[in-house]
Amino acid sequence: MILFINIIITLNSTLKKLNAEVSQMKQTKVLVFKTLGQCVVLGCPWILGFFINGSEVLEIIFLILNSQQGTFIFLIYCVLNNEVRQQYRKFFRCLCGGHKKL
Repeated sequence: MILFINIIITLNSTLKKLNAEVSQMKQTKVLVFKTLGQCVVLGCPWILGFFINGSEVLEIIFLILNSQQGTFIFLIYCVLNNEVRQQYRKFFRCLCGGHKKL
């Protein structure tokens, strides 16, 4: 919960520093989505961990979800970010297409 509040405060202060032309409503939606996504990614495996009670299947699911938290955070913050996707496209076009500048 403390992490959640800290993330909200940090992201809110970052949004205030953004360019005034950027839509505040869109940024708020992105902020809420990323915050909720991070809470799900970090919280759900540990909620599942309380219900293991010797079940090997739940232990394996718990292990897989915990080991993939970094991947899920990468997906939320990088792959779902339009600017990052554009840079990846430029990079892969450069690799596949020749000597274009990044």
